[in-house]
Amino acid sequence: MSSACTAAWLTLGLLASGPARADVETLRDAISTAYRTNPVLLGQREQQKALDETSVQARAGWRPTASVTGQANYEREPNSVTDFSEGFGSANFGAAALTVTQPLYTGGRTTWAVRAADAGVAAGREDLRAVEEQVLLSVIQAYVDVLRDQQILDIHQADLTTLERQAAESRAKFDLGQVTRTDVAEAESQLEAARGALAAATGQLQISRAAFETVVGEPPHELAEPADLPGLPATQDEAIAAAQTANPELQQTREHERSSRAAVAEAKAGWRPTVTVQGSYGYIGPLAPLSPYEYGAAPMAAVTVSVPVLTAGVVASQVRQASAQHSSDEIAIETVRRQVVEAAVRGWSQLQSNRLGVQAAQAQETAAALALKGAQAEYGFGLRTTLDVLIADENLRAAQQTLAASRHDAFAAQAALLSAEGRLEARDLVADEPLYDPRANFDRVRGRGATPWEGAIETLDKIGAPGPP
Repeated sequence: MSSACTAAWLTLGLLASGPARADVETLRDAISTAYRTNPVLLGQREQQKALDETSVQARAGWRPTASVTGQANYEREPNSVTDFSEGFGSANFGAAALTVTQPLYTGGRTTWAVRAADAGVAAGREDLRAVEEQVLLSVIQAYVDVLRDQQILDIHQADLTTLERQAAESRAKFDLGQVTRTDVAEAESQLEAARGALAAATGQLQISRAAFETVVGEPPHELAEPADLPGLPATQDEAIAAAQTANPELQQTREHERSSRAAVAEAKAGWRPTVTVQGSYGYIGPLAPLSPYEYGAAPMAAVTVSVPVLTAGVVASQVRQASAQHSSDEIAIETVRRQVVEAAVRGWSQLQSNRLGVQAAQAQETAAALALKGAQAEYGFGLRTTLDVLIADENLRAAQQTLAASRHDAFAAQAALLSAEGRLEARDLVADEPLYDPRANFDRVRGRGATPWEGAIETLDKIGAPGPP
């Protein structure tokens, strides 16, 4: 989404309800607050940081390890195995050594383990995107829920005021003998029904406000009517193309396939030789009495070459297991792709039908308002009964509620369509909010523990390494 389009949306969002006031909250405000404080999103970011460490751990196969060992030994044994009465001898010594081990060649195991880990990290980033989209979708849903329920409550409050006036007028006309007791009963019945509907609308609004506070982190204030979300597709084909390119669930499935493909090559490397160089330097000498001058140096260096000859079928089983998992992940890509396309088509269709629903509801409201105004005027001349006026009033309130619900559904459909496309992201909705970059932590930790010669070891490890399927 271009910055110009995003800026235009932000401006429209601020102007939608007129001049900004401190007690008016926009959709952008709610999204920004949730983006910074929502615990589900914050927790997923920490999960991604934990996943970043798998790449560091995989790279350890190229890096040296060092350890310090110490040993103290005391032993008593008979001078003669046949004559224990001759007394016992004793032997004691202490030793300490520093040992450094550097892998030189792992047969490609580490190479493919790193690629598998990096693909897993990339899949985790897509999972984080999916969670972010779900949180933002929940914020938008909660926002329009509160907005709709507040409008419906206002409609019921206005209806109650109208019906109270109508009931009072009916009682006054009854006292003058202009209407019957039935007219009064009809007006009072409608009034009590309006009071019950108002109580129900009040309860529903409180439920929606609680849901808003759960996802945003603070209760809603007076909410401004939002403008259309940025980045909506112009055609259904555009929506489908975007979904197949950017949908985080589909992208995550593709990264899982990359990871499992690398895992197959890693398993095949179990048949390859490994080369390790090890060196140690230490001292050994008597433990008691302790005399540093009697300790002697004990240096050691060794190159170990290990060639698998017989693995009891373990490596072959691991290769078959990894290959089956890779095949499953390949199939999963098509499964998820079809689901994503379906979601895009469904989102597009719902958006179009809901937009038409808004137009129809607006026309219905206009007609119902004219009908009520005419019925009230004719009632004043005795051409309409109380029941006629009550029915016209009920029709208007129903049309107003339908319009509020249609606007709610149309806006929610926008968010659902963008989510299906993979475009419901904070970078488009709150461009001026400092955005979280999951790559920053990965770039920060991936090099920890690295050595200057790691690149050479990595290059050497690729020689003769098995490739992916």
